[in-house]
Amino acid sequence: MTTCPGCGRDLDAEELVRHERDRFVVVHCPDCKRPLGRYNRHGDDPRTDDRRG
Repeated sequence: MTTCPGCGRDLDAEELVRHERDRFVVVHCPDCKRPLGRYNRHGDDPRTDDRRG
């Protein structure tokens, strides 16, 4: 559980809004929209992805 520093709401991980941007996942509060983090999607490097065809 995390607490949003913008609105003070306690949020479980499944409540966070997620957006994928290139190789990153950006999460923010669903109420006040304050960004809460940006994470690298490990294992999604297009240079080594065998699923490219």
